[in-house]
Amino acid sequence: MLKSTLALLIAGCVFGSTGSHAGTAEQSFIDQYHMDAQIHQIPGDQMLSDQRLSDMFRAQSRRMTICRGDFIPDGYVITGTTVNFDCGSWQHSDNAYILTVAPKSGALFNTCAGHHSRVYDGFVIIANIYNPACNFGSGNSVNGSTQVYADKYRPSFTVCANSPIPANYTRSRHHFSSSCRVGIGMANNAYVITRQ
Repeated sequence: MLKSTLALLIAGCVFGSTGSHAGTAEQSFIDQYHMDAQIHQIPGDQMLSDQRLSDMFRAQSRRMTICRGDFIPDGYVITGTTVNFDCGSWQHSDNAYILTVAPKSGALFNTCAGHHSRVYDGFVIIANIYNPACNFGSGNSVNGSTQVYADKYRPSFTVCANSPIPANYTRSRHHFSSSCRVGIGMANNAYVITRQ
């Protein structure tokens, strides 16, 4: 899904100046979102409207804001939280997510932690951090993570114990990493993974 959605975004850039192609690519982008939502069995009230998807497509947005609880389009990750008065209920706390297109260049990028965050196959978490852009938890608690796209970065990684491991990597040594704040104390909290 990630590849197809990003491909549609790129197609929109290429065909943006020609009317018929733009309409087709835009509709395909909207259809893909609905298909993704159906696969994930997302309720209708958690989906972005076609108008919002259309605006997003036309802007070719690498960054967008959605209400907390909305279905996150494939290809996007949560990189921050904010207050959005259009998102209904809020009580002086962040009620919206700031989304960014996940880079696949091998660059490191910070995401917000929590069950709504997303780690795609091929990405690994190499650090659990405090991220001031993410309003989860209180004080300086760990509320974010640093991710990287494994395949295009290096053949071997130290990843945090809460990171998914890509299909073409094998897990070896289990050890302690000061970058990974998983669990309590000085227990083993990281793995070394190696590309097959």
